[in-house]
Amino acid sequence: MKAIELQTIQVDAKAIQTVDAKTVRKNDAKAFRAVDSKALHIAKKNVKEKLKNFGQMFWTIAFPIMMLIVYKLAFKDDDGSYIINGLTVFSMEFPGIVVYTIGISTMTSAVMFAMSKKDGTLQFIDTMPVSRGNVFLGAVLSETIFMNIQLVIVFVFGYALGAHFELAMLPLGYGIAMIFGVGAIGLGLIIASLLKSPEAANAFGMLTHMIFMFVSGSFFPMDHAGVFFTPHYWVKQVFLQLTVVGDSFSDLLYSCSIITPLSETTIFPIWVGLIIILAFTTAFIALGIKIFQRKTSL
Repeated sequence: MKAIELQTIQVDAKAIQTVDAKTVRKNDAKAFRAVDSKALHIAKKNVKEKLKNFGQMFWTIAFPIMMLIVYKLAFKDDDGSYIINGLTVFSMEFPGIVVYTIGISTMTSAVMFAMSKKDGTLQFIDTMPVSRGNVFLGAVLSETIFMNIQLVIVFVFGYALGAHFELAMLPLGYGIAMIFGVGAIGLGLIIASLLKSPEAANAFGMLTHMIFMFVSGSFFPMDHAGVFFTPHYWVKQVFLQLTVVGDSFSDLLYSCSIITPLSETTIFPIWVGLIIILAFTTAFIALGIKIFQRKTSL
């Protein structure tokens, strides 16, 4: 009799465990759908606002095309005879336009987060039972959509104007650009956290991006120690040497983007440059989320 009762108790326990497991799975699924819904809500809102902002559309879409045309006209008489592999100056400078195009997410994401603080979107979304990380995820989703559009436009126009690519390495170059883009969003999050208005975030985000572009030598070649302290230098140089020059991961990075047979190399191989890009991106994301949580009432 006791054996029968014990067996019955064990069966009931197993049934309860099964029900509990199903309940947990259902709750997890609901939470996941809530995460998706919240992140997608933010992403859709960001995309709509961005499409309505003429200034952002100019700096993110039109300006890179204008820069490509300016570079092509500026270097049209330069046959690149003094550059390695017979490449042209325009091809050497093309990665700088890629860096600008993706790095502009620093400004656009800063404005996006600042707008969300100002119009009460963050407070509204926080009433939903989902973590704050979805605000960042929504921004990454919306910015990624535009980064992809921007890259396609820049690559098409660059190729049409005569820029050289190593097609086999282009997917890797695309991946590098996307990693850098996520880091740029993290930097924008930091800026938005420290400033009170979208106007201030817009101005400071653009100023920060432009300073990085000039100091790193991404717009115009520079050969000084300061370039190594900017993420833009590493992105441009790694992208340049892998996708334009055709170097391998073990080859050393050059200190300047105009590479001639006499150019000096650094002590860093290209694979180290990739690690440094990842380190910058990780640091910007981690700091951005931490500062954003402290500085907002979300």
